Amino acid sequence: MPTRRPIAYLAPALLLLAGCVDARSLQEDRASVIDAVRDRAGRPYIPETINLSDGLSEGEAVQLALLNNAAFQELLTDLGLANADLVQAGLLTNPEVLYTWPASGKPYRYLFDLPVEAIWLRPHRVDAASAEVERARERLTQAGLDLVRDTRVAYADWALAAERLRVAEESLRVRSRIAALTEERFKAGDATPLELSTARIDHLRAKQEATRAANDRPVFEERLRNLIGLGAVRPDLEPEATDPPGDPGLDPTALASEAVAARPDVRAAERAVEAADARLRLARVSWFRLLAIEDATAGHSGHVASPGFRVTLPIFNWNDGAIARAEGERERAARNLQTVRDRVIQEVRQADALYAQAAADYRQWTAEIRPAVEEAIRRAEATYKEGGAALVLVLETSRQLIEARAREAQLRAELLRAAAELDRAVGRRLPPGSGFATERP
Repeated sequence: MPTRRPIAYLAPALLLLAGCVDARSLQEDRASVIDAVRDRAGRPYIPETINLSDGLSEGEAVQLALLNNAAFQELLTDLGLANADLVQAGLLTNPEVLYTWPASGKPYRYLFDLPVEAIWLRPHRVDAASAEVERARERLTQAGLDLVRDTRVAYADWALAAERLRVAEESLRVRSRIAALTEERFKAGDATPLELSTARIDHLRAKQEATRAANDRPVFEERLRNLIGLGAVRPDLEPEATDPPGDPGLDPTALASEAVAARPDVRAAERAVEAADARLRLARVSWFRLLAIEDATAGHSGHVASPGFRVTLPIFNWNDGAIARAEGERERAARNLQTVRDRVIQEVRQADALYAQAAADYRQWTAEIRPAVEEAIRRAEATYKEGGAALVLVLETSRQLIEARAREAQLRAELLRAAAELDRAVGRRLPPGSGFATERP
């Protein structure tokens, strides 16, 4: 009687099936995350073009952060773990062989068995693992957008600190001049002791402010260096002049809808629901076991291999506990999705309101307050040239202009921070616009 070997014929097909699922290259996945962040951030990812000798721009800082930030690179390793789980989910269980040697009065025996249910359950495992890979990719894309936001905010703070130092040094020079003139007037009998002490106190305050500004700049610079990965490498950094962004003039309702539909953390929550669905389907059928068997035992007329099977009878255990847990995880994932969507709407609305306020403050300052101060200086200088005003009055007016410039720098930084928050809340770089809105739709 011919020997039947169904498993022998089935093995090549099973090996081919096991090789169908292969995790995508980890480097390709990392590149896809960085590309997604780059597209949403609106910045070209070309590190070779960065030239620190002519100053560091906001865009260059973002590029360096995406390339060098250690915490972000650490997070990218999660893609390798997710891909490993995908590879494991696609593997089939190895067949097993049993062989017993013959002994006196006992024939030898051999047996092959293959868990056939692994072929049936495999698609459910692959679906769950694939959804987790997509979830990891979206989650890391959101982490990249958070890094872009943090870098832009840190850059705005650093640039503000540098501008404050410049303004403080200029203010110190003006107040030193005022104190010297007041002392000369006091010696000539044209100023009172109170005016002299006031000028000296003002000079000391300006000196303290300049010292504090000089000490503040390295603090903000170190935070930026940490984000862009230049903490150990110490090239000299100088901020480039950054124009404040204009109002894109977009409806916050439309921005919120766009963010809910496309932001990476929302997509990650959606992929979590898909993975929970796949795990629930797997839990409902994972109680089933089917072993394909090929058995042969030696006898007086030789041995004959014959097929057989062993199957689980679901009399006591239908995997109810695992099913209940999978249903609970699926419900939690669905509720988390709604939580994320609500949070996204809040972040977009709040960021839009803060941006509108910052834009209104900056516009009012540049359109009304600064011109008024500049006009006062022009009048004081014209009066001084005609001999109708003292030099102290001109210098005092100049001091007011310096303070106005310091306030303008602060408002510009607040606008840059608000723009970074709004871009992150929406999930992409918004168009720059051409002006500032005081009223929002």
